[in-house]
Amino acid sequence: MSSIEAPDQTRTTGRLYYGWVIVANCFFILTLTSLVATSFPIFYVPVLEGFNWSRGSTAIALSIHLILSGIAAPFAGELIDRYGPRLIMPVGAIMTGAALILLSRSMALWQVYATFGVLGAIGCSAVHITPLTAVASNWFTRNRGMAISLVVAGPGAGQLLILPSLQLLIQRAGWRTTYLVFGLAVLIVPTILVRLFLYRKPSDKGLTLEEEARPQRSALSTEVESDRTEPNGGTTREFVVVDKEWAETDWTIAKAVRTQRFWSLTLVLALVASGFFLIGIHLIAYLEDKGYSPQIAAYVMGFQGFINIFGTLLGGMLGDRIGREKTLSLGVLFYIGCIVFLNLSGVVVSLFLLVCFVLLYGVGYGMAFPSLMASVADLFQGKHFGSILGVLLLGGYFGAAFGTWLGGFLFDWTHGYRLNFIVAGVVMSLAAALIWKAGPRQVRRVMKVSATGNLMTEASSEV
Repeated sequence: MSSIEAPDQTRTTGRLYYGWVIVANCFFILTLTSLVATSFPIFYVPVLEGFNWSRGSTAIALSIHLILSGIAAPFAGELIDRYGPRLIMPVGAIMTGAALILLSRSMALWQVYATFGVLGAIGCSAVHITPLTAVASNWFTRNRGMAISLVVAGPGAGQLLILPSLQLLIQRAGWRTTYLVFGLAVLIVPTILVRLFLYRKPSDKGLTLEEEARPQRSALSTEVESDRTEPNGGTTREFVVVDKEWAETDWTIAKAVRTQRFWSLTLVLALVASGFFLIGIHLIAYLEDKGYSPQIAAYVMGFQGFINIFGTLLGGMLGDRIGREKTLSLGVLFYIGCIVFLNLSGVVVSLFLLVCFVLLYGVGYGMAFPSLMASVADLFQGKHFGSILGVLLLGGYFGAAFGTWLGGFLFDWTHGYRLNFIVAGVVMSLAAALIWKAGPRQVRRVMKVSATGNLMTEASSEV
């Protein structure tokens, strides 16, 4: 046995697979960098009070940020593919941190647009969900769904662990000092984590995917992508190819954009993001308008982040068991329920109603995005998955930007948020309908693999 193979056997039998170190670092980086956008609501109110700008014109800063983040994400992904995350991601972190530091000194609306909207967006595109998800997915085959779910749980952890502290610092030191401290953290922490631990793919660290994938290799059928049986006779759920011609296609961006499924999924991402941002970005302002204290409003977002972590993991598990379409539809149902409770909590100041809102909001929000990410992988997985995901997520970024602007516009027009709630419910319902049109189950379907080697679908009526 060669000297190269011997360490490989040691790793597969005893050591922690390094891919989980990659997932942990992607999680921690996204925990911090996701707050660049999601912390906007807690800065929104003090900035409005300090400058007396309209809600619509101030919210445009976030819209610009989201649009440019979406446009820049595929380019950032290409740079990371070419030069690696250890070079490109620190540059993105430094740009994002510098943008927040400059934002802390802003005196005019155009300066907010330039720093937060433009510079922050370009920098953040290199250290946000698209490149981090793509890097993590490079390290996994059998556990890719769980790995992605853990990475995208980062934003929820950020809202839980960091957002209340930012709100407290705003109250004690002001929004300018808070942005300065936050900017320094974004500049320093991701840079250190990337340089010390992050690698684009296993071969960059002298490893192979076989270390993670080897336990999955047994073939009961040529059409089963992966299956395994438990030693004790138990069962597991795996994917079976339904449309072999589609699944075996070497998907590129050029090929993907010529399919109906690509555009259906793009529209689903746009609608889901628009529905969430119609309400989420204006949540703090809405609660304070209705008589809740700023600290309670911040704790609401933090608690929502905590529930979001469980919702994300639940969405990943349910998506692997009942399918992406059912999971997303269930998440939308939870979200519509949370809108009802949020409206009621504005009519009557009640912590109970607010807790009900947070529970449904966190679960609905958390279940949606793992289902969407996994749907992209089900339909277009392959060596170009990262670039296809980046282009698809443009729909999500544009939807989020539109929802952010529309939420402020509708408030300025109606002087309330009732219309926002109605529009959010409608667009989320459309998203739930369209995911069935995209139909990831028509390409790869979750199956049950018995210990005797027999394949059974999750529901016999769907065979």
